[in-house]
Amino acid sequence: MHSPFHKQLFVWILLGLSWAICKVQAASEVIYLENKEARLGIDLWGGSFVEFKLKDSGVNPLSWKLTAAQMPANNQAGAPFAGHFLCLGRWGQPTEGEMAAGLPHNGQATNTLWTLGGAKSNALKMHNEAPMDGMHVERHVKLDADQPLFYVTESVTNTTSVGRLNNIVQHVTVGPPFLSKQTIIDSNADEGFLQKQSYPDPHAHAYHWPTAYSVEERQVIDLRSSDTPINYVSTHIYRDPYGWITALSPENGLLLGYLWKTDEYPWANIWHHNEDGQPVAKGLEFGTTGIGRPYQDLLATDTRFHGVSSFHFLDAGETLKKSFAAFLIEVPEGTKGVRSIEVVPNKQLIITLIHTDGNITQTLNFKSI
Repeated sequence: MHSPFHKQLFVWILLGLSWAICKVQAASEVIYLENKEARLGIDLWGGSFVEFKLKDSGVNPLSWKLTAAQMPANNQAGAPFAGHFLCLGRWGQPTEGEMAAGLPHNGQATNTLWTLGGAKSNALKMHNEAPMDGMHVERHVKLDADQPLFYVTESVTNTTSVGRLNNIVQHVTVGPPFLSKQTIIDSNADEGFLQKQSYPDPHAHAYHWPTAYSVEERQVIDLRSSDTPINYVSTHIYRDPYGWITALSPENGLLLGYLWKTDEYPWANIWHHNEDGQPVAKGLEFGTTGIGRPYQDLLATDTRFHGVSSFHFLDAGETLKKSFAAFLIEVPEGTKGVRSIEVVPNKQLIITLIHTDGNITQTLNFKSI
């Protein structure tokens, strides 16, 4: 996504499947979970969350999707990036040698078919084998019985006999009509940097949320706003036990939010992309990496930012379990953003909104993640 595109060879060669067989399977198959308030759609082809909408609204924030032609050259035969997809093994571009061996951008899991392990009206299990990365991922998704709120837990296992560097990023991307120049992004993020100014020293041009500075354009960027002509990726660490990002669509009266534990996902990346003067993609990405470069670059110098690394080590046979939650709620006219989100584990999410009449709160019943 964030680097030059190169050629894709074979994706499932280690499974002993020919690409012709894979292409027979290469079609969207969206599984839907529903309750009285919302519907959540997950595509087995790529494992992406491609729909999350209120039944009364019909506006889907996760509408963003690339065509096969827009994909990196080494991903074009696989599943296109869409909505909220999983980056596993790496965030962004593999090394030259990995690409020559057929490894796609953002890892094999998001490029191939997932297997449904079982589904109910509001819950499912699914898994993916990514032998080129030496990874197995199992995902459990549960949509709340009554609220527009869902929970996800993913268990990632190194299936090889060798320890490896690894990254996991939840690549949430919203698109029109939810996304417009009026869309407002809020977060409890802290220090950060622009990706294009991050290497080799991420401290060199650091700043605090929500104001960034582009050295190249000599311009201040309001990270809450979507009305900027500059395309950027702004990366941040967190100081609180829980991290959160929200996207407010004032025209649609909708607020999308994601929440996670920062000891599991210490980084967030806000990706803003314009075409023809209009925002077409807004990434609300959170994960284990802060600098989207191949691992040899990350190891060539000390790329830690305030002591936080841009990768983790996954030992042979080791399994990591990570979770997050997401919600989509209606907000009243006059809402200007989110002041705070308070987590009361096994009880409530208390969302304090910035409103023209003063702060107002909305609550959701909440389980632990």
